[in-house]
Amino acid sequence: MPNSKLIGLVFDSWDDLDRVLNKLEIQEAIKSPNGESSFTWTLAHVTEQLDRWINVIAQDMLPHPDLGKKEFRFGGTGISQDWQLINQASQEVRAAAKSYLDNISDDDMETIVLNDNDSNAKPERKRIKLYSVILRIVSHYYFHIGEIAAKRDRLGHSVGNYPGLLNQTL
Repeated sequence: MPNSKLIGLVFDSWDDLDRVLNKLEIQEAIKSPNGESSFTWTLAHVTEQLDRWINVIAQDMLPHPDLGKKEFRFGGTGISQDWQLINQASQEVRAAAKSYLDNISDDDMETIVLNDNDSNAKPERKRIKLYSVILRIVSHYYFHIGEIAAKRDRLGHSVGNYPGLLNQTL
């Protein structure tokens, strides 16, 4: 279990995302119906944010080579054709983030301040507490979990309720 219930919520959001993506056929995962983002792109998109903030900025790692691309950021293409590659990359990014986040306490989140050196970063987000970054990550994941669940419902797939059991949060 993580040292912080809020970080536990990050891990629970990963479980919920995996659940709403479970049992997707590859052809469904890569389609972009009606100009919407593909499921594959959405997975890459949320994982790129996690990678950028937790692995690249907080841990000073290089961006994941398959996810650290502008096309997966806000305003990106919405298209990604390699479900297996993105799924594997997502697991790798999560593993690196988990090893860092597992040891972070609530007090740490208030004192750790991250510096975003991205030249396109908004001025108010150049320096941001880890606590705020974690809230943004969780919100971003659950926004897209809802989007995916709604799309899957339209396809006739029932993906259950979310959030799920929140085993690492409660």
